[in-house]
Amino acid sequence: MLVGVRRPAALARETRPNVLIVEDNEAVARILRFCLREAGFAVTQTSTGAEALRILQELSPEAAVLDLQLPDGQGGAVLDLLRRSEGTAKAPVWVVISALDQAEAIKRFGPLGSHFLAKPFDPWQLVAILNTLLAAKG
Repeated sequence: MLVGVRRPAALARETRPNVLIVEDNEAVARILRFCLREAGFAVTQTSTGAEALRILQELSPEAAVLDLQLPDGQGGAVLDLLRRSEGTAKAPVWVVISALDQAEAIKRFGPLGSHFLAKPFDPWQLVAILNTLLAAKG
């Protein structure tokens, strides 16, 4: 679905903010990884919540893309840690789930606000939004 989509201008290569991708669908993760790297982001990626929790003990990413419905059931724990950790509490966290599951996700995890992406989504739009949010952050 990338046909006809324009890529946003790449970030300065020296900046390289890190984005954590927590996604168990390899095709979705591969597209996100490609788009984010093309735009100049550094990417850390995992397919399980347990591994994401371990990574977050060592890394405070500038942004995260999180699939709440991970096979190990740890998506909610990752979201909670991202929300309350000093290093990531103000980082943009994009929750990625099936549109059909949005109401259930809100019931279980609280308001998702504008940081919600329903599958399928445009990865270049995500890159543009992250560029805007991180530029405004400083």
